[in-house]
This record gives sequence, structure tokens and C-alpha cells, in this order.
Amino acid sequence: MSDIAGREIRVPGSISNLGPALDTLAVAVELYLRLRIVEVLPASPDTIAFEFVGASPTGENRIETAFRHARARIGTSSPGLRVQVQSDIPMRAGIGSSGAAAVAGLRLYEAVTAPRPIADWLALATDLEGHPDNASAALLGGLAASCQREGGAITACSWRWPASIALVVATPEVELETSRARRALPQTLTLADAIFNMQRTVLLIRALETGDHDDLREAMRDRWHQPARTSLVPGLAEALALDDPSILSVCLSGSGPSVLALARTAEAADAAGVLGGVYTRLGLPCTLRTLRAHHEN
Repeated sequence: MSDIAGREIRVPGSISNLGPALDTLAVAVELYLRLRIVEVLPASPDTIAFEFVGASPTGENRIETAFRHARARIGTSSPGLRVQVQSDIPMRAGIGSSGAAAVAGLRLYEAVTAPRPIADWLALATDLEGHPDNASAALLGGLAASCQREGGAITACSWRWPASIALVVATPEVELETSRARRALPQTLTLADAIFNMQRTVLLIRALETGDHDDLREAMRDRWHQPARTSLVPGLAEALALDDPSILSVCLSGSGPSVLALARTAEAADAAGVLGGVYTRLGLPCTLRTLRAHHEN
């Protein structure tokens, strides 16, 4: 096991839902959680000592939770470890920090035991997250679609995000816990609203596949989760109402409070200026990021 000292694990953040595709679609982005195994401690099995570079978790350490969940489910013991963690992914911002931490914990367990199929890690991550979309993107890269079968198994696939479309993300300086955002969701939907979102999810996938940018604004409309979360997310209503030629479409990033605008790559700076203007007018500080999709290959 001494040969694993120095091994690094890198897991991307992700943007889920993409408007209508609640708990179904997510795109991996080039913000990363990096974990390095500093030391192996054979005399202290099944222990982990963490060193966080920069911000450390303010509550649950999701990396350790995932590691111990895998240990309990799979049953193979591990040596003691000392690990260093550094993350570019803002926490509680709707850019997949929790999913990335869960996947990092599972990958850490895999590194000190034995390789397993991705389907196993998807199922374990979904146990922890309650939904498979962010974990699927974190594990597979690109634009990932996921489906949870009735027995709990996860089927997921991914394909390349189009290079012609930039991901412009505004993160206001407020935190929103995913659990609170999920409690706001309605428990039932009308048939009309369910059809509305299914139609646009299919249209969204096709528009991204074909490069038909004119369809993206309509394709990312939603009647399921964004209306219920608008009161929790400062600036969301104003961002969704933006009508500017530099912006192809706007949606909530994950459960928020970040907001995503899609733009043609050549117009990303203009789109960032327009999106940032929403928060300037509200007097709310925010961080603007223009991100590229992360691809495994």
C-alpha cells in the first residue's frame, strides 16, 4: 500500500438540472476538488486524517462520509490515511461541491482497496446525494444523463458539451443549502407541467447536439423547480427575465444560488457583463466565472 502515497484524485464540479431536466442532466465543469494521499498509516486501519488547504467544510465532511459509506457497504478494510484536500468549487453554491466531495471519498476508497465498476460508485453516491445527476457528471465528465431504476441501480451516460457554448456562472454572496432548496419543491405536478418540462428536456438535448442555438431559450424553460425556488435565490427572477442578444438562455445552477447563462463562446464576456449587471442593480456582490466543460477524454 505504500505505493499509493502521493496519489492524487481530481473530481470536477458540475451544474445540474439545466432548466427543465431536474435530477436528470448535469454538465461537469473545470472547477476541481483535488485530494492527495500524503501518507499511509498501516498501524491505524480505517482512519483518515484530513488537511484542508483553504476553506474546510463548515459541517459534514462529505469526503469522509462517502469513504465510510463505501467501507460499510463493500466491507474491505483500508489502511489509515493522511490526505490533503484543496477545492476550487464554492460550497453551497449550486456547482456540485457536495457531489464532487462524495465522489472523491468513493474514489479514495477505491484507491486503497480495488477498482470497481462505475455503476457501483454511482449507486453509492446516489445513496448519499439522493439524486444521481451531479455524481454522474463528476464520474463521467461532459454532459451526463442519469436514470435511477426502480431497484436503485443507476444507468448513466455522457457525451461532449459543445465547445461553441460557454457556461457563464454568477454566484451571489449568499449560501443556500441543498436540503432547504429541495424542501421548497412541490410534491405533485399537473399533467400539463410535466409534459411542458419533458418536451423542453428533449428539445434541450437536441439543440445542444445540433448546435441550434435559437432553440435554447425555449428549451431551458422550467415549471418544476425554479418557480418554487425563486424566493430563495436573490436575482433569479431578474436573471431569468434577461433579454439580450449575447445570452442564449438562463437557468438556476443546480439548486442555487448560482445562476447559469449560456452564451456563444465568442460572446461570453458580453454575457457575463449582462448577467453581472443583475446583481449590481440589486446591490448584491457576486463572483462571475466563465467555465468550460470538463471531459474525461
